Amino acid sequence: MSRRQSKTRDEFRRKPTNINAHASTTAVAVLISAFLALLAAAQTLSPGEVRLSSRPYQFQPAIRFESRLVQLEVVVRDSHGRAVSGLTKDNFAVFDAGNKRDLTAFSVETFNATVDTPLNSASPTSDATAQRPAPTPKSPSQNSVSGRWIGLLFDDINTATGDLAHAKIAAARFIKEAVRSGDRIAIFTTSAGLAVEFTNDPAAILAAMTKVQSHPRASAGGLTLCPRMTAYEAYQVVKGDPSAMKAKVVEACSCGGSVCSPDYLETVPDSNFMNLTPTSGTGGAVPTEILNAVLNQAEQTWDQARFASQATLDAIKSSLDHLARKPGKRMLLLASSGFLSNLLEQEQDAIINEAVRASVVINSLDAKGLYAEAPGPPLNETIESAAIPLSTTVFQMRTLGDRLEELDSSMARFAESTGGQLFRNNNDLDLGFHQLGLLPDCTYLLGFDPADDGKYHKIKVELKNVSHDFLQVRPGYFSPGKASAEQPSAANKADDIDTEIRGSTEKSDLPATITVKFGTASSGNPQLTIQTHIDIQKLLFDQQNDRHVQKLTFVSALFDPRGKFVTGKQADMELALKPESFDRLSKTGINGVMQLEAPVGPYHLRVVVQEAFHGSMSAITKELEIR
Repeated sequence: MSRRQSKTRDEFRRKPTNINAHASTTAVAVLISAFLALLAAAQTLSPGEVRLSSRPYQFQPAIRFESRLVQLEVVVRDSHGRAVSGLTKDNFAVFDAGNKRDLTAFSVETFNATVDTPLNSASPTSDATAQRPAPTPKSPSQNSVSGRWIGLLFDDINTATGDLAHAKIAAARFIKEAVRSGDRIAIFTTSAGLAVEFTNDPAAILAAMTKVQSHPRASAGGLTLCPRMTAYEAYQVVKGDPSAMKAKVVEACSCGGSVCSPDYLETVPDSNFMNLTPTSGTGGAVPTEILNAVLNQAEQTWDQARFASQATLDAIKSSLDHLARKPGKRMLLLASSGFLSNLLEQEQDAIINEAVRASVVINSLDAKGLYAEAPGPPLNETIESAAIPLSTTVFQMRTLGDRLEELDSSMARFAESTGGQLFRNNNDLDLGFHQLGLLPDCTYLLGFDPADDGKYHKIKVELKNVSHDFLQVRPGYFSPGKASAEQPSAANKADDIDTEIRGSTEKSDLPATITVKFGTASSGNPQLTIQTHIDIQKLLFDQQNDRHVQKLTFVSALFDPRGKFVTGKQADMELALKPESFDRLSKTGINGVMQLEAPVGPYHLRVVVQEAFHGSMSAITKELEIR
């Protein structure tokens, strides 16, 4: 049955991806059609010169205190997968890049899950169903204090329609059980953010979930019918895998109108393929235009894949931000067919750090189930030629396992690093939701002082004087580096922005002005448009090869007359400008545009902009009334 599914060039590795992040809703007002747009004298930048991302602004009513402590959330499990309790600080040893670290913090969190009734199944005859743990009824008093906050995040960007349908069916059964146990559930999607706020009303949750549909950002088969190139194949071509390059070039030569010989190219060993001399003629050589076309297609396809992966990571972070504001036990359950996250390690680590700091467990469910795939395109996909070159078949068979591991790598890492679990290679998604919906009964929180070299450090945790089957703990961390006035840490920058948002004085270290316009959104509600103009002639850029690199963070926040936060938006603009674009924008400036919806009434608007390298800021206040 068919199911859907080194040497990177320096220039490609430097190129940022253009990201469009969908706005999500807040409890008070809806952020709709919110975006950060780049306007440069009616001229657009080429792909790779700007990357945009946005999310709801998480207002901090009090100043946060930065802790440099590395926090590890460790779950110890026995051979049956049950969390082990009763361990002490002396039972743990932590090694940072091979060096033993003294634990400066240690605590234990316990949680007794409550399940009022067993999980009902239409066909409880499978082996997997028979292995389900028997539920333990709890008293009403226990139930009243043990409710959890569970965020169900459906990855509708990367999950095929059939996989998503199966996941929704299983999730519906889990929702009914969880609500009976006193849990509150919210539905999120990677394409549109929050679908329904936390509630214990199963009808509202299920109604929101029925609207979740697959929203792929690109075709699974790539940009063209011939050669067909998946995101994974594109990544391997860009990375310099000769067998991937050979497979795609042979396919291109098999397309109609080609002047090269696919039969000859099939005989060339993979190790020698990259050494063939490109020519503009015919015969045994590879035409230059074929090689260039394949490489360009690979780069564009991989750009699309990174686009979708970055949007997925942004959605996970936004869901975590929402969960972090809730009291008690919190869990994010991610249902996805998997996504490629190569070269996005720092973004993943930032998500792990936030989840650990907020004590949010991330559980991951692979919606593909037990995966089986034959070489070639899926049966329901339009193809230009029924013939599949031998090199393509060999490459797809050889890399199938690696590709599936790559798709699941982020989900596995999120689960492993936060004390959660990854459920995969199993078609019983009912069992998956049931197992993942159970928070570990016992979690150990370990803390130690980090290194300050700004590098990634691998972590190893060992048990002393006790033996159990496995530990769940984050694999490593990025050290914060030495804080300095010239390069403030990300946490310090976030605190600086929060401080300025709460303030009222003007700040003009960064040359910025704002223009406010009133209008009506497509929903019919009042809409506020804030345009922030940045004069980049006075903005410092970092020179990286031929690019002018900088990152701007925009925050807009609305407060009511009593100073209560109503709604806000935060967006990042990452620039890697070519010389000609930099010269043009130095004359015209850059405009960041945000659109917010809020009820009619008077407001206090606060806009803050900060650049990344030196922390220079602009803070502007405006009193206004939405009518």
